[in-house]
Amino acid sequence: AGHALVASVLPHADPVHKISIIARGHAGGYTLKLPLEETRLQSKNEFLDDIAMSLGGYVAEQMVFGDVTTGPSNDLQVSTALARDMVTKYGMSEKLGPMALEGSGGRTLFGGRGVDSKDYSEQMSAKIDDEVSKIMNDAFARAHTVCTEHRKALNAIAEELIIKESIERDDFEKLLILNSIKPKRKQEEVS
Repeated sequence: AGHALVASVLPHADPVHKISIIARGHAGGYTLKLPLEETRLQSKNEFLDDIAMSLGGYVAEQMVFGDVTTGPSNDLQVSTALARDMVTKYGMSEKLGPMALEGSGGRTLFGGRGVDSKDYSEQMSAKIDDEVSKIMNDAFARAHTVCTEHRKALNAIAEELIIKESIERDDFEKLLILNSIKPKRKQEEVS
């Protein structure tokens, strides 16, 4: 419910198409998001909203139960890796600026010798860690704000999931509307 709510409220996250609490493999459930339109590039704002969405389950656990479990461990791994890629591969760090420190295979580019290890200084490594931490903490704060401001919707989504175990897009959007959240639409659908 936390993932789906955050994705639905943040402007650059893809819309939710299905939510399920039926366990699959290591996942205790899932939130399926699909873009409104096919794109080949992702923006910094889209990445930031995706990271906040990934932390929505962690935030919801903390808010509802006053504790966290190992459930969101994969969400934390994936979102932290994305934050690190933003800083080291995509030049999306305000502090470090437009530079790629690693290539697609983890190869060091800046000051390195083309090996598959991270060959930058300890100072640069500390700056990277600081930037990744900032991205993650900001995303946590955004997810927390969404879940707090829309707690009624969070509860409604969770209650519906307990009853049905899965919610498809149409039913999910009805829940959003009942809780004063406008579902995302393609531009031509809005016009």
